[in-house]
Amino acid sequence: MATLEETVYRPPLEAKSALLEIALGCSYGKCSFCMYSNKETPLQLVSSEMLCENLEELVSQEEQAERMFFLGGNVLAFKSRFLLDVFTLVRRYLPRVRCFSMYARADDVLRKSIAQLKELKDAGLDILYIGVESGSAEILKSCLKGENPDEILTALHKLDSVGIRYGLSSILGLGGESISRENALETGKLYSSVTPVSIRVMTLTPMKGTLLETMIKNGKFKLQSSLSILKEELLLIQSIE
Repeated sequence: MATLEETVYRPPLEAKSALLEIALGCSYGKCSFCMYSNKETPLQLVSSEMLCENLEELVSQEEQAERMFFLGGNVLAFKSRFLLDVFTLVRRYLPRVRCFSMYARADDVLRKSIAQLKELKDAGLDILYIGVESGSAEILKSCLKGENPDEILTALHKLDSVGIRYGLSSILGLGGESISRENALETGKLYSSVTPVSIRVMTLTPMKGTLLETMIKNGKFKLQSSLSILKEELLLIQSIE
């Protein structure tokens, strides 16, 4: 299957889902730790030709999955009408597909109306995977996330109100050594305030060309040791109710 992204990223829950690349890049692209912040990957849609060719390939492979995961940084950022059209297109090729899932930012959810979210839900949108990164307002501000904990919670409660499920992820070590404890406790507090279908934690990894890499080289950010990361993870688990 042809893809614009060299490496495919999909949540563990989607291991048995059919995969279809919809877009490349992120509509925001400013997070200090993210590979898309290096400005080398502008947000772009996969061409309609590639989309159809990949669907034809899935048909030729006799794809039997009833779920499909859309590949792309935050596919929900695109207009609801476009997403609904893609749902319809997929089912023309793969009528067995009943549910769709994709990555999203919390502000993507906030920009959608309740009516739009309900329409997407009725059309098959099942799970959105959202990176909250941290429950700490200070950490989210320092890493240029462009969202705060209150906005993230508002978005998640909005999804609850229309019945769209969501999986969440956060980053161990995102605050550095100085506020490691706050990162664990505040993220645990956020997780305890909502009802995700899954929680994933990742360890902060500096990527080439990112602001984070520059900050580490300049001594403005100090990565935590492996032991410190494990202690933070234990505290996070203990703080989740």
